[in-house]
Amino acid sequence: MKKNKDIILYILPVLIFAFLKCTKLDNEAYTGHIMFICFVALAAYGCYLKFKGRLTAQKAVTLIIIAGIVLRTGYTAYTHVFDRQHDIGMNDENGVGHWGYLYHIINGHLPPSNEYQFYQPPLFYIISAAVIRLLMLVTGVTDWTQFLYMTQFVSCVASCVVLIFMEKIMDSLKINKKFQIAAISLTAFYPAQILTAGRFNNDSLALMFMVLALYFTLRWHQSFKMRYIVGIAFAIGLGMMTKINVAIIAFVTGPLMLYHLFKCIRNRDMSVLKMLIIQFIVFAVICFPCGLWYPIRNYIEFDQPLNYVHELGEDSFVYTGYASWIMRWLRFPLFNFFEVPYMNMMEDTNIIMALIKTGVHGEFDYENITTLFAGLIDYVHLILLVFTAFAIGFVMIKNRDMDKTQKYSAFWVWILMAVFYIQFNINYPFLCSADFRYVLLGQIAASLFISYLTEYTFRHKEIKAYKYLTGFTVILCGTFCIMGIMHFC
Repeated sequence: MKKNKDIILYILPVLIFAFLKCTKLDNEAYTGHIMFICFVALAAYGCYLKFKGRLTAQKAVTLIIIAGIVLRTGYTAYTHVFDRQHDIGMNDENGVGHWGYLYHIINGHLPPSNEYQFYQPPLFYIISAAVIRLLMLVTGVTDWTQFLYMTQFVSCVASCVVLIFMEKIMDSLKINKKFQIAAISLTAFYPAQILTAGRFNNDSLALMFMVLALYFTLRWHQSFKMRYIVGIAFAIGLGMMTKINVAIIAFVTGPLMLYHLFKCIRNRDMSVLKMLIIQFIVFAVICFPCGLWYPIRNYIEFDQPLNYVHELGEDSFVYTGYASWIMRWLRFPLFNFFEVPYMNMMEDTNIIMALIKTGVHGEFDYENITTLFAGLIDYVHLILLVFTAFAIGFVMIKNRDMDKTQKYSAFWVWILMAVFYIQFNINYPFLCSADFRYVLLGQIAASLFISYLTEYTFRHKEIKAYKYLTGFTVILCGTFCIMGIMHFC
């Protein structure tokens, strides 16, 4: 039954996207109406199940995932390939952005340089090119640029897979289904996640491989089965073949592998030690060639460092290195979000403000929503970020009876992403470096702490303060999720 559910969830974005494109109902107005009808239908079905006494927590989580898939697919379908995008570059054969990269791949060769986006690994573009070529074969259309939107579809499917495997991770962590609802809802309707799902770039696919790597790492930690070490190897290897910073997951998997290795040595458990050594060899044979062949190729051909990131230069309009530390990290206009709800990429310098605004709007303005709504969701997002920090601190300090794997796995991923984000903004002082899209995995890890907090306060609801805290959590998460839907529907 569960396998059937997973199959349906995997093919759902394909069916929705194909329907919207084939019926030409993929403009924002039509798609918005269709998404609204879908949300009403899902809510009505949930109410029906509740009325019949058949609305279980498992069914509620599934309905939320379906709603998240609908929102991602609908947004992707009505968003033009050049709308709310990053680094596409010129749409001709001389372009060195994502468009130019795809041009070279679809014509059967790797980029001729490492300029601009050409330094990136090629897997996203290979998959996109394969999907476009398949569609050209089916339709008989010879102009591949007519199917550029399929690059967005690749990102959309990857984002939907993230949602599906997020539930699997929470199941593996043995988080009560009732309290999974908070975490899965926040991720399903987080505007930054929706924006990433509709982009012509490698962010969404990279996030998918990171989530898969975490899932397989958790499963391997629990069972030591070979299939999970193979899963880790392919997830990290293919992830690095998508975006080199996926290697950050090695800071989760690597220490865990070493922990079990040293534990076996200390206990002199030679049979398990032999098994682990074999598994680690298999991991290396799969992961290292997949993940490192392109960086090594660029190192040989272009003398590109293995950890290279393209720099825009101090003459770029998004350069913020001239601003003081206080201006970049602390001081921002807290009370003018209603007046200026969107990023001003030419003048803004503050990283915290960028995190707040890009988490719900990206780096863009919107004509189809009111300034009042745009500013309000900024404030709700700010409250959510502060509350999430509180939830992490509360759970780590207060909940001492919690399973260590539940607590420390999520905390380590969150800390890792936070350190990476801070270091990235120190090393590359550009406003675009502060975009929320660089902490998407951190958002997923942080959302687990909302679920942990809710479970703890619910179990101690006889304490009045915890009862109120549970209610506040539900209201805040519900408000943010509804506003996330309204933003794009």
